[in-house]
Amino acid sequence: MESYMESVSERPIARPLEGVRVLDLSHALSGPTCTSLLALLGADVIKVERPEIGDDFRHYTEHAGLPGMSIPFAAANAGKRSITLDLKQPAAIKVVRTLAQRSDMLVENFRPGVATKLGLDWPSLRTINPGLVYASISGFGQTGTLRDWTAYDHIVQAMSGIMWMNGNPDEEPMKVGFPIIDTFSGYMAVIGLLSALHRRDQTGEGDYVDVAMLDSAFNLMGAAIPVYFYSGEVRGRTGNRGYRLVATSETYKTADGYISIGANHHHQIEALCQVLHCEWLLEDDRFSTHRARVDNHDALRAALSDIFREHNGEEVEPRLAARHVPVAFVRNLGQVLSHPHFKERDIFLEAELPGSPEPVKMVGPGFQLSSGKFSSGAVPSLGEHTDAILAELDLDPETLAQLKEHATA
Repeated sequence: MESYMESVSERPIARPLEGVRVLDLSHALSGPTCTSLLALLGADVIKVERPEIGDDFRHYTEHAGLPGMSIPFAAANAGKRSITLDLKQPAAIKVVRTLAQRSDMLVENFRPGVATKLGLDWPSLRTINPGLVYASISGFGQTGTLRDWTAYDHIVQAMSGIMWMNGNPDEEPMKVGFPIIDTFSGYMAVIGLLSALHRRDQTGEGDYVDVAMLDSAFNLMGAAIPVYFYSGEVRGRTGNRGYRLVATSETYKTADGYISIGANHHHQIEALCQVLHCEWLLEDDRFSTHRARVDNHDALRAALSDIFREHNGEEVEPRLAARHVPVAFVRNLGQVLSHPHFKERDIFLEAELPGSPEPVKMVGPGFQLSSGKFSSGAVPSLGEHTDAILAELDLDPETLAQLKEHATA
């Protein structure tokens, strides 16, 4: 694969979804994450926002950014076109329906039932665009007992069991420290939309994609849930232990920080002991086989804890890696993002940020294509493209007058 990806900077811009139009009625993070990836893939994404206020995520500046232009918003909305419409007004609904008629995809994350009240649900819109691929993202899905419950990322972490499983034994449950479910739900929506788009291109028929954050959380737990179905056992929190639950696959304090190791197999454990000069561990019957190491976890962990405290993690890391032992020194974001590996991989993108002389740096789609590199457009100011988008629709004068009358919230 290396030979295919050598000259990233010299490759053309990858736009596999060029010609696909996406109508984005979403806000906050799950929906915009979905449409952000579609924009990176080359789709024309039209983001509908409220006049004056816009997406609430614009104002999350406690996480960094400028007034009305938080960095989390910028990262999830770069490359889109922004139009402001007051969806309480019939003229605005007419515009959205016209846009939906001319779009390939629509993404919304209203509370279940809101799109129906607005006349913007899939059954209504498919009558004017039978090929429309429509995705709804919600906390708990469009059906079921929990359908109407309001959800945030950490609420779904609690409901799903992720919070119960995360954290140290004998301590309180702990959520993952970033909005993992919001983000992953957006990616699940992309998978559903692209699958439905492929079917549409074959049959001419659109489709409806129902994405629930809770369902997405279960997908993240796809290795754990079947174990419960099979055994009926509810496992407690395992802290930083690896999935095989052996002490040679854990995180340890070193003289200069923390190090995480993943020595699951005997040959990896032999290499670990050789690098740490503790071959005597494997001569102990308590630690000589996998079953014995599982049964005597606490004793092996205590021995390894003493050994690791005598070593510098950053020095041990490359030595273990050279012996093919999975290993990582535990780094903060500043440390890891300055690592030369990521410059060599060229996975981060830059987007022009209104009001700032410096661009915002953001992550790419999470994969690379040999046919081209990814590039991000600018972050849109609120309503920046309203006039241009309306001009594309050839609206009647009466509708335009009504829109102008309600141009502010």
